[in-house]
Amino acid sequence: MGLRTPPTPPTSTFLGATRKRSRSGSPSIIIANSLPNSRKISQSTLQKFFVGMMTAAFSLYVAFTAYLIRHHHTNTDFGVGGKWGPNTEFNNDEVLKAHIQRIRELQQLKNSQEKGSPQAGMNQFLLNSHNKIVPSENGTNPVNENGGSSSKHASLTLEEVDIHEMKHPRERQKDTSRAQIIGPSARKEEIVHAVDKAPTSSWTATNRVLRAYLEPVYLSDWDIKPLPVRNTTKEQLQVIEYPRVVSCQKLPELWPIDDYPDGDPFLPWIHDVFPTDNGKYIQFVAQNKRRCQTGTTPDQEELLEKMQPQIALFQHVPIQILRNENNQKRYKLASHENADPSGIETRFICQFSNGEETLSRFNFNYDYVARRKHSSHTFTKEGHKDNKSIHTSQLIFQCPVPESLVEAVRQGTSVVEDQATLFVTLVPIRTPPRYGASDRFLPPRYQLLGFQNFSVQEEWGDSHILPLIEDSGRWENIPICLPTYKAFPKVTTAPPKNMVDRSPIEILQQSTRNTKKNRVVACTWASTSYATRGDRFAIDDGARRLNEWIRFHLLTGMDHIFVYDNSHGDYTLEPVTSQFPNQVTRIRWPATICNNNRTFHDSPGERSSQYAAESSCRLRFGPHTDWMASMDIDEYISPVGDYNSIQPFLDELDQNNTKIISFGSWRAWPRRDLIEPPVPIRNRTICDQPHPCFHLKIPTNRSILQTYNCDRQLVKKETMPAEKQIYRTDYVLQHFVHFSTVTLYTITTEDEITHAGMKWGKAAPDPLMRFANELTEVTMLHTKSMASQDTAGWEKRCKGEMKGSCRIGVSYPDLNTSSTVTKDENGWLYNCYVNPKIETHWVPLLHKELQSSSIIDFQT
Repeated sequence: MGLRTPPTPPTSTFLGATRKRSRSGSPSIIIANSLPNSRKISQSTLQKFFVGMMTAAFSLYVAFTAYLIRHHHTNTDFGVGGKWGPNTEFNNDEVLKAHIQRIRELQQLKNSQEKGSPQAGMNQFLLNSHNKIVPSENGTNPVNENGGSSSKHASLTLEEVDIHEMKHPRERQKDTSRAQIIGPSARKEEIVHAVDKAPTSSWTATNRVLRAYLEPVYLSDWDIKPLPVRNTTKEQLQVIEYPRVVSCQKLPELWPIDDYPDGDPFLPWIHDVFPTDNGKYIQFVAQNKRRCQTGTTPDQEELLEKMQPQIALFQHVPIQILRNENNQKRYKLASHENADPSGIETRFICQFSNGEETLSRFNFNYDYVARRKHSSHTFTKEGHKDNKSIHTSQLIFQCPVPESLVEAVRQGTSVVEDQATLFVTLVPIRTPPRYGASDRFLPPRYQLLGFQNFSVQEEWGDSHILPLIEDSGRWENIPICLPTYKAFPKVTTAPPKNMVDRSPIEILQQSTRNTKKNRVVACTWASTSYATRGDRFAIDDGARRLNEWIRFHLLTGMDHIFVYDNSHGDYTLEPVTSQFPNQVTRIRWPATICNNNRTFHDSPGERSSQYAAESSCRLRFGPHTDWMASMDIDEYISPVGDYNSIQPFLDELDQNNTKIISFGSWRAWPRRDLIEPPVPIRNRTICDQPHPCFHLKIPTNRSILQTYNCDRQLVKKETMPAEKQIYRTDYVLQHFVHFSTVTLYTITTEDEITHAGMKWGKAAPDPLMRFANELTEVTMLHTKSMASQDTAGWEKRCKGEMKGSCRIGVSYPDLNTSSTVTKDENGWLYNCYVNPKIETHWVPLLHKELQSSSIIDFQT
């Protein structure tokens, strides 16, 4: 790290001409492949041509500048929902670069005007309006709309806002000396407006703007013991503004997820933020961005090294609170024994807009969880295999709300016309990651389990005081929006003002029933279309699938369904969800996944958007339901046996104190006799093989459930490739797609477990989890879409005439697994079983429901 790109030789190229320096120092011109027979052109001719080109370019520049000034306040389309910034639907770098280029041109225009002229004054006004900078009263340094100084003002591209471009303090000292010689007027604030225009609303100039302050990161300092005290000043911070983040209702879709400022990886990669229902905490849902690229190529290894601060955020630091001579709070790295009670396990300073400060707390201790899972480490410096530790994918933590603000946050009175009036600034405490054993620096309540070989004195020293907040990299002005019960009043209930939370021991010992708004809900992350892992196949049946999936699970006893809509562009899942106004809640969630590679790739996939959506759903809506199911829209949880609803089954689980119920996940096959007749495609580009394939279509008089009701195993075993779960929301603290990765049993100590009357043992598999009996209780049918490439060679493979898996279902005539009959009368191999409860009970009910759908013209 820290290596810079070697400077390019002093050459310039235009129109096939390359100018080089001869040994004598005089320029010589070589024309490469410009004219036949190597005709020479005189230097004067080229100079005239060059002057002509420069004149034409200048004319175009003047015309373009005039256009910009004339249309600056018009409604020119500069992106959906914003005049200045990237489209919120597609936050890509190209749009952002174009936006930054426009800012550069306006800045150049400002510098080119003569001082004192009327036109210069108009240009200054336009620039001030665009950049949200207003002149100060004394006419010297301008101030921004929030009252802060803005003495510097230059734009950077995202590539420029990078660790490689941030100078070490020793280099900064040289720059500071030079600036003192040149004078303060030569300094410019480094601000990037990587943003959209605020949506039309009552947003005014007095409102705060979300900003990312990027602080230089010097990895070489981590090798010094004790860790050097940071001497960064506010003048060295680079600033990115996000004025598009102004709507509380649209916060998840406006938040800078896809345009996260990589230049400072100590800033958490936040995907969602909201107050808890009691108003006491601000809950953050962030993802570990270091997991996005974990390959072994040189560029991937460089990224892994650069992104090390991301994993440091998962590990707590003890903090001692000090006061300086002005009674101003200062923070010092300390031992657990010397830390303040609120700072024993923290990682962020939380500064609220009323000036009060608190220290963050984790939802659970990540190092202790790794220890309970018998992991030899929480993270590795190399990072290539860290993705296997799935509990470190999500960073979830809270900022305690000052007592003076709790009631306003709880009641939601601080949100006016969808705009927040209270804000929190998040300041990461910057220390290197702790590699090695996961239990080398556990907090006091866990220290009996492991050894402590992390010396605070050696690693941090005894006088490591953190810089002032204004001199620190940070997320500033994060809006504090409504708690969940206020934001979604139809599907939640207000908590009692003086409600006392149940203790972990009480939750471990007994499950409550019917004390919340809902008994069981489902969460799903879906879109109208998507690409399978590795971007191999494009699937576009999201609307039809969601429509059927919702109807089925409402039939089976789900009280409510939350859909995190990951669709992009103009087509969303809103037409589907709007059919169920009181039973389905749709949350717009356009954040893209950071890596869609297949699992066996050198850099395995990381579906960050999906993982964050699941965590958001659990933390937002979990307090309002006893049980929660996390599923994809191709997964059908179906009661079987004597059960006609999921809820009586959950009642029995509560009576037996079962907290998690799992279902084997094994891909079912679409039945050959229920799909539309295949039309062979003999195109290797489409089929991906030298064998014919076809586009699988389900007729409109068949449901997806019935078509795929052909499981490869009559009874799925517990050792399945994957599983899905329904879990108690008061017991599971983190869920990751297939597994309950952190539970109360995981984070409690041996004494606490014993006190609860339970046996102390391994945290995985969880002792309060079991698999369902899929013949008599509940089963799960996985109806994964069949891509055209998956059908290649189906005619021969499904008759046993060619090696390879037949993925078209031919159902056994009965459920007799001992039968020796392997083929039907036409030679098709039997390969799956029809579930009789689904076929005879659930399919007719679902088909009746589908007749009222506005998404598909379903005809039985």
